[in-house]
Amino acid sequence: MVRTVLAMLAFAAVATVGDVAVEPVVAHAADDVHVVGEAIIAGPTGAFAASTTAKAAAKAAAPGCDDRSYALSPWRVDKPYQWTYNPKGTPASVAATALGAIQRGSTTVSSGRNRCRTTTRLTTTNQYKGTTTRVAQVSASGTCAGNDGVSVTSWGRLPSAYLAYTCVYYRSNGTVIASDMLIDNSVHAWATTLPARCVKTFDLESVVVHERGHTAGIGHVEQVRSVQQTMSPRNQPCSTTKRLLGAGDLAGLRARYGA
Repeated sequence: MVRTVLAMLAFAAVATVGDVAVEPVVAHAADDVHVVGEAIIAGPTGAFAASTTAKAAAKAAAPGCDDRSYALSPWRVDKPYQWTYNPKGTPASVAATALGAIQRGSTTVSSGRNRCRTTTRLTTTNQYKGTTTRVAQVSASGTCAGNDGVSVTSWGRLPSAYLAYTCVYYRSNGTVIASDMLIDNSVHAWATTLPARCVKTFDLESVVVHERGHTAGIGHVEQVRSVQQTMSPRNQPCSTTKRLLGAGDLAGLRARYGA
């Protein structure tokens, strides 16, 4: 049986964006179970455009399709990723539309939907299993708080820089047992359709695609060089570009799940 209390904590912050650690915080749990937590960071307004290279700007219709950078984590989803959703605490701005955005974002990763018009077939799938009263086992300080063996997406408080945080529980052979996602509901403004005069509002679906990438075993790429990839550590407000995968994001999924 998998224990829900983590045994020895060993923190390994591999990279930082500003002063915030964004690469895996790793803990080793009993019974051959490991847990890794990863966050997506709120980026400043205009950062996406400012970091775009001239070559990429020329491909504005499909940004991120000339960069095949990706990073792999040591786990994979060997069975359909079955997840549940707790709507408690959903911000009013997305109360009626959040679940649909989360479902679409989840399917984007499992199907390889991308902005580069690349057809692909992946061997991973996801299944939405309904609502739940359980909550994602992620603490308000942004750490993984246990493993009940159930994959839950829910809303709650996170450190102010974090948009969302995903915990992945996996065995030494790389098989994912469960993966929780907590989405911030205390600091950041959310939308599923961006307002005409958008200011500091984040697209929910784009953030979900990033976090489900972590569940699938895709890690962060370097922020400045690969800013247009969905798996870059920061997500900018008032943009829906990252609802679809970039070439590097897709290359990572193909490396892990290519049929």
